[in-house]
Amino acid sequence: MTGTRRTIGWIVLGALAAAFLVFAVVGDRGTRTNEDRANALATRFACPVCDGQSVRESDALIAREIRKEIATRIDKGQTDGQIRDYIVSRYGESVDLTPASTGVAGLVWILPVVVFIAGAAGLTALFIGWNRRPARRATDADRELVEQARRGMT
Repeated sequence: MTGTRRTIGWIVLGALAAAFLVFAVVGDRGTRTNEDRANALATRFACPVCDGQSVRESDALIAREIRKEIATRIDKGQTDGQIRDYIVSRYGESVDLTPASTGVAGLVWILPVVVFIAGAAGLTALFIGWNRRPARRATDADRELVEQARRGMT
């Protein structure tokens, strides 16, 4: 009975952890204003002339032009994907700070999840194995050996 409860506890704990992970990824997106969208998009692109800054962080002329272009395209009703495609086609793939989720680049997204799940499964199997090992008890032969050793020492 105790083993069943423990198993159910682990299943519930795993389900809660999965639910929290899903909630953290999805979160409350709510309605976004055009300015929110523009800021979010500007953080996804690297400034073409700055080193290590996003378009949103940079004060370079080209970064300001890209921010203005993003805002204009949002006002025209374009989707984030259409705006991304335009910026990448104009400035090159190197400005895109978000890796693609397909092909080999998709490994960036899936590999950490696979490693985490494999590690959790390995640890679970290890803990279950430790739990199932029978407790070792001293046999009569063991007790006799200890007694003989005690007699020999005195």
